[in-house]
Amino acid sequence: MKKTIILGMPKSRNIYQQIQKNLEFYGFEVIYIDNYPEYIKYFKYQNLKERLYTVMQKLFFGNFSYKEELKEKLLLSNSRALLAEKKYDYAIIIRPDLYPVKLLQLLKEFTRKRFIAYQWDGLGRMPCTKETINLFDKFYIFDAYDLVDKNYQDYELTGITNFYFDMYQPEPVKHTGTIAYFVGTHVPERVADIEYCAGELVKNGIQLKFIIPTSNRKKINQYQHPHLITFGEENSINFSENIKILNEIDIIVDFVNPMHHGLSFRVFESLYYQKKLITNNEAICQYDFYHPDNILIWRKEDLSQKIQSFLVKPYQPIDNQIVKKYGFGNWIKNILDLSPYEKIKLPL
Repeated sequence: MKKTIILGMPKSRNIYQQIQKNLEFYGFEVIYIDNYPEYIKYFKYQNLKERLYTVMQKLFFGNFSYKEELKEKLLLSNSRALLAEKKYDYAIIIRPDLYPVKLLQLLKEFTRKRFIAYQWDGLGRMPCTKETINLFDKFYIFDAYDLVDKNYQDYELTGITNFYFDMYQPEPVKHTGTIAYFVGTHVPERVADIEYCAGELVKNGIQLKFIIPTSNRKKINQYQHPHLITFGEENSINFSENIKILNEIDIIVDFVNPMHHGLSFRVFESLYYQKKLITNNEAICQYDFYHPDNILIWRKEDLSQKIQSFLVKPYQPIDNQIVKKYGFGNWIKNILDLSPYEKIKLPL
């Protein structure tokens, strides 16, 4: 009999579809509960009475949140209908800060064994997360710094990394030249690093596939050499497309988000697809898969001094047991405590 699980997480870049597919690949029956479905995004009043009552709440009672209350009520009602009065073995909520507390309480009500949260963003960026932590049987975070943050010392947190999707097998595509790949959202604090790294790679004869999916002219104008990067909302890469590209490139480039120190998915994709990695996230040297021939860590503007010697060194295969440890299959066993599994820990 299949294990059943509730999956709750945002739809950004369609990664929820990949997680659902991988859960199904490992034998789970999955029900997905959206935090922001279309009927909420494009909310419409059910009737004229609702609309008028909302106006009255604003004018006479100063209640400007009544519309949001209607949305939440609708979200709870529809989510309950999806759950169909059925109990599920597990629930995993990724980015619980994006879910109304009442919806989290509802999902917990329908969970028989373990109600799990995974915050794959720094807790400092999402202070509203605090009010959800104690709802869960286990609350996982991916940034080791959060484990020692004095603002969270009264909460029980467990560290775990991100992962790679292991239901897909690497299928390298032959191509000419050396291609470096980065895709990520625009973060103002990363602009200088992205430009500098792109420039150094080009100087060394590396082809770039740097993608920042935005059409916002103000954001694009922050880059002095925008011709090095592909912009545009139409260039947004979902996870299915990302997997295809990973087979076509040679180097993955990663830029740390200054708001946290956790390792991004790019790091684990480089491990699984055996691609060289260039990153400015110094925390990576503390992990068991780190090898200086495979991973170049650069600080400030010393990349130009290191890049040539790094590029000529062959990739050093990593022990298969270490690689498998960071696959989705082992990750979900850690999260749900389904033995046997290889324990994943964050470095101290």
